[in-house]
Amino acid sequence: MRVAMIGYTVYELDARVKRAADALVESGHHVDLFVTDHAGSRASNSELLTIHRLQMKKRRSAAMRYAYEYGFFGAWAFVLVSLLHARRRYDIVYVHNMPNFLVFAGCLPKLRGAKIVLDVHDPAPELLASIRGRDLQRWLRSLATAEERVSMSFSDALITVNESMRRRISAMSGRPVTVVMNLPDPAVFGAREDPRQREGMDFLVYSGAIAYRNGLDLVIEALSLLGDEFPALRLRIIGDGPARESLARMAEDLGVADRVDFLDCVPNHDIPGLVSGAAAGVSAQREDTFGSLVFSMKVAEYAALGLPVVCSGITTMRHYFDDDELMFFEPASARDLARAVREVLTNPAEAEERAARSRTKLRKLDWPAQKETLVATVEALAGDKRLRARGGSAMARTP
Repeated sequence: MRVAMIGYTVYELDARVKRAADALVESGHHVDLFVTDHAGSRASNSELLTIHRLQMKKRRSAAMRYAYEYGFFGAWAFVLVSLLHARRRYDIVYVHNMPNFLVFAGCLPKLRGAKIVLDVHDPAPELLASIRGRDLQRWLRSLATAEERVSMSFSDALITVNESMRRRISAMSGRPVTVVMNLPDPAVFGAREDPRQREGMDFLVYSGAIAYRNGLDLVIEALSLLGDEFPALRLRIIGDGPARESLARMAEDLGVADRVDFLDCVPNHDIPGLVSGAAAGVSAQREDTFGSLVFSMKVAEYAALGLPVVCSGITTMRHYFDDDELMFFEPASARDLARAVREVLTNPAEAEERAARSRTKLRKLDWPAQKETLVATVEALAGDKRLRARGGSAMARTP
């Protein structure tokens, strides 16, 4: 099977895209990956994986800049996928949103029999509203919703990241949707051998996008509230994003700048070494129309490493985890976040027990099973096409 996989992202830094490509390659399929460039270390091509990169710098500071970057990347992917399809005859064009309209980069392969898979990571209207920090104007919401609907209609199969998103997309499209959760690969995120490694390591950790929707301002405010009780407590932030500079200024204003460490984005396999010694991993996602649909990948990574997790009590996270597994706090409340951190720091034995239970829950969700579902979904879709081309009657494999 030949797959063209398209994502407006950096392969080395996007865990979901990397895992999807790797899962198909491990199953023996050829994958041509179309992504953006990254100045850091690069994964090399292999016998089954070929990476095509567009060199462009992301500066998504305004709506017009987003539109330009999405449009330019989409046009590049359309041209290159069309040219390569003439030689390689793709069976599947697998697209990761955002944006959803990247599915149209597979127009020519679809006309010649290929199938389109749309993997919906984020809901477009809700994410745009969260980025802007306010409700969308009616015309912009209508445009974003139409972009979703048309892109889904053009696709032959829909995949998404959790049950909340599945219900949303199924209601919008009227079609079945496969859930492949964002879960860490156990080969990369294995638990620490000895939980006591964390003794004396008084730092909190966050890894991911630095954006208002992810609530890092709440974490810095909570750090300042805990300053007198825990003067050695620090915060390590791993990642990048539009809110980085404003967070640094906020830390200065609150007098905790010397206790906040900003580290740049790193490849996924480097994250365990940077977070595993922390007192707790933090996820402070805001509860809005976007946040309520989010399953935090960072929470899953912390839990896989055996870390206690302090987590915003948003709808989707409470759907998957219980109070005796994660230390929940009231969304958007810095004071309740400080309370949750205080409980973790002052009751380490209880925090370890909660961490052990969250890791057990994560094993039940099971990345290998998620990977099998992804591969089976794609193989079934390609199998249906191939059977029709041969006039065969055997049943295609289904997840």
